Amino acid sequence: MSAKKRTDELFVVLHYLKRMKDLIPEVPGVPQGEFMMMHKIHCCLQEGGCQGNVPGVKVSKLSSNMGMSMPAVSQMLKSLQKKGLVTRTAATDDRRVVYVALTTEGERVFSNAIDRFLERVDAVAALFGEEKINQITVLLEDLGHAVERVRADQPEKFAQHI
Repeated sequence: MSAKKRTDELFVVLHYLKRMKDLIPEVPGVPQGEFMMMHKIHCCLQEGGCQGNVPGVKVSKLSSNMGMSMPAVSQMLKSLQKKGLVTRTAATDDRRVVYVALTTEGERVFSNAIDRFLERVDAVAALFGEEKINQITVLLEDLGHAVERVRADQPEKFAQHI
């Protein structure tokens, strides 16, 4: 395949991928990035990020899991906290360590939105096929890992030049 054809086809696919964000339900007053943060908090807590008497998931873990800087994560969490959707708790033994958890209202908002998301995904899977959904998920994860590796190994290729 020629480089031009590959480029043209990739742009079409990237356009479709961008439209996939439409599957994520709108939550009034909560931008998609903040909703994705709520999802990550929920997942980390479900995966055992909150063991013993730890009051949530570490902000540093959220930062690394989401590939975001600590200041960006802190700003997003501050916004979610103002909306009453998350709590932030400093560790008693090290005040630099902060734990985050969804509030009861945060869990309710998240749960309602996830239900709508799953309905949309089920409708797409019914048309596209469950096996194809699984295949494309694996392929897109592999593609994402490849892009991140090139981004890390060759940052000059991702520098913003205008």
